[in-house]
Amino acid sequence: MKSIGSALLDAVKHLNIVRNLPKYFDEEEQRLALQSVIIGVVVWAIVFSLKTSVHWLFETVLHLIETGPSPWLLFIPLLLGALIVAWLAQFRPSVLYFRDKRGYMHELNDIEGDGLERAISLYYTSEPSFEQALTGQEGVEVRWQLPTFSLAIRKFLATLVTLGSGGSGGLEASVTLIGESVSAGLFKPRSVTQDSKRHPWLIGRFWNWWYADKTDHLQTAQLSGIAAAVAVLLGTPFTAAFFASEVMYRYRPVIEKLVYALISAMVAFFLTDLVTEAHPVPFETELLYVPPTSWRYFGVLLLLGICVSLVSQYFRRLRISFEHGFHERQPNIWRRHMLGAFVTGVVAITVHYITQYFDLTDHGLELVLGPGESVVNMAFAGELTVAVALIALVAKMIATLATITSGGSAGLLVPTLFFGTMIASTLANVFDYEPMVLIVPAMVASLVSIANVPLAAILFAVEAFGSVYMVPALFMMVIGTILAHEQTIYRTQRDTYESRQILPGVSVRRVSIPASWAYQTLIDIDFRRHFDLNVIGLVECRSEDGRARLRLGTASSTVLEEGDTLVVLGRDEKLAELDSFLEVEYAKKERSN
Repeated sequence: MKSIGSALLDAVKHLNIVRNLPKYFDEEEQRLALQSVIIGVVVWAIVFSLKTSVHWLFETVLHLIETGPSPWLLFIPLLLGALIVAWLAQFRPSVLYFRDKRGYMHELNDIEGDGLERAISLYYTSEPSFEQALTGQEGVEVRWQLPTFSLAIRKFLATLVTLGSGGSGGLEASVTLIGESVSAGLFKPRSVTQDSKRHPWLIGRFWNWWYADKTDHLQTAQLSGIAAAVAVLLGTPFTAAFFASEVMYRYRPVIEKLVYALISAMVAFFLTDLVTEAHPVPFETELLYVPPTSWRYFGVLLLLGICVSLVSQYFRRLRISFEHGFHERQPNIWRRHMLGAFVTGVVAITVHYITQYFDLTDHGLELVLGPGESVVNMAFAGELTVAVALIALVAKMIATLATITSGGSAGLLVPTLFFGTMIASTLANVFDYEPMVLIVPAMVASLVSIANVPLAAILFAVEAFGSVYMVPALFMMVIGTILAHEQTIYRTQRDTYESRQILPGVSVRRVSIPASWAYQTLIDIDFRRHFDLNVIGLVECRSEDGRARLRLGTASSTVLEEGDTLVVLGRDEKLAELDSFLEVEYAKKERSN
């Protein structure tokens, strides 16, 4: 009886775990979780509004063109939209940078082109880099120097005008930049918050708790914003969270950030599900066809993977040619945008007359203009012939590149799925398969071969179309990874994290002067002999205006003061030894205080 009684007492005692559950999550985890929920709500409201507005405006414009006296009227909205986007691109613009694999720096206008490239570039602005280490600009302050809410507003308007007027491209990549900018804007210090910090009332206390003062916290918010934005459009929250993480970190997603991105994505997904009657997934499939397991089917999948890989290689090279043609040969922004809209219009009108002449389809303009989701739905329904699918593949590729590389605000993610769908529709007609059993694996192959997000591609297939597509998705991921594993359409995407690394094993770092070095020179410290490192700069914190002053190539006889920062260059192992030494020095100072 005693043993039973003591067991019951222990059971009652352990019930305190439920009552004390909030204590098992530290303040930082609670804050990040709440931030993810708020980001999900705010981003959902903006992206859902953009999605609804783009579809309504594009359908209205397309209806007016198709019911008008002549299809040539399509040039009016296209050219007018190009003029508006060109004006928005010059209204309070900011320039983003990325370094290519050859080490050259390139400039990107913040609202033009593929929004995901810009989002990736902004995501890494707060991370350490060689240039920032030299200038003393590091951390979240670097992101605050660039626009946030204003960038989201301009990108919203530019995307609405580009796609609503008939420009060719996807919506998903554009909303990722909006999600990043909005989430960063929620934490950006402003005059109101700065004033509240000096007055410890309710807003000031909340801001001190809310503010993201570390790169890791800001990036968690940025990933959450991107995941929420993608979840609104794709209707697949787990895929959206994994896509956001994978597109930033390639083959090494960060699980800690993934959890909070998933919270935001799920919030956005459930809100979308609440306000829409249809399933949030953008593609309409009346029946779920189970893929076969025969050797013939997997042989066709192998051929499909090879075709998608070849198209991805061609698309990538064609994009380089279009970029060079528009930006190098047409430096004037007005002419560049107008030319891109004109090329898109010419492609659309050509496809319209070809399909009408050969009686192929009544949706010739729709094959080229707009996001292209309706054409994908036609492919799922088996309404595309081989000729129509091939025409749509070539025409959509040219029109999308003309729109985006000329500066139109659209993305390449949905066109990526479009290209794979057209190839799958062609092979489905040739080998007499239900289109769905080839289209879903083709989407996986496209995301792997063109966008280089293999894990998110598998999750998308399973989450959107069911677990029966797991094996075909895995098969296509392997094929795509083997054939095009190092390629990506996002030029700012990183393979590895190179923290200030300028050569393999050689990095630059900023170190604060410890108290023991104050009022000494580098000669007194014998810095070069002790640490085998080179001092290439000094950030002095004693200027008259209160700002740090940067000296490059500082003299060894310069007297150091506590609060100064040395910019040090050397091998990573020597830098690690310096870090260990400084940690000991900092610990000594804390004990003395």
